[in-house]
Amino acid sequence: MVILAGAVVLLGAATWLWLAPGNPTLTLPAGGGRPERVRRQRANPATDAEDYAKLVRQLAAMLRAGTGPAAAFGLLATIWATGSTRTAADIHTGCTRALAQWRTGGTLQEGLAAHADANASHGRLWKRLAWCFAVSEESGAALADLLDTLAEEAETAADMHRALDAALSGPRATSRLLTYLPGIGLGLGQLLGINPLAVLTTHSVGRVALVCGVCLWLGNRFWCARMLRAISDKVPS
Repeated sequence: MVILAGAVVLLGAATWLWLAPGNPTLTLPAGGGRPERVRRQRANPATDAEDYAKLVRQLAAMLRAGTGPAAAFGLLATIWATGSTRTAADIHTGCTRALAQWRTGGTLQEGLAAHADANASHGRLWKRLAWCFAVSEESGAALADLLDTLAEEAETAADMHRALDAALSGPRATSRLLTYLPGIGLGLGQLLGINPLAVLTTHSVGRVALVCGVCLWLGNRFWCARMLRAISDKVPS
């Protein structure tokens, strides 16, 4: 009975791991007013990098057209407020936070840096955006030119993510195959009349095999996900 109970617990954990979303929920501050559908959207690093590059390009274009930095962030917050992606929500929040810092006596740079500290996934870009403002202020360099360089870097990151996705398509397919293979084998066994489920749940040796199999299945899921995530983290976002 102890082995059977352990097998049930492991099967429950396996089911949760199988069905759990692969990406964290996007949490927005109160009053953000973002649609609920944004919260469960799957992350796409290449698309995210493209959106951030577009943001930086828009900001550089507005500055060249004579728009002040604060007014530019206000326009950007309005533009990206209509987006339905997780990146649009983050951009809207970042622009709003920078404006709030500026309106309360701080600087846009401080607001951008604060948003970078609170952003676990794309804090690097927001921090570099704040650095552009700092470098422009201290050295007198044209802010729009610095932003163009940052946008080029984001576009390069998007290309790198696309190349990585293509390279990892094979390992990801193998990982999915190893995930479904045990269930397929059990189903075929049942259809052929071997009745593996009865053997795994009623016989002592079968129960031990069930526990070992579930442990190996969980180990495969954890290790494959860890390896793929470690490789993906090598590419800057």
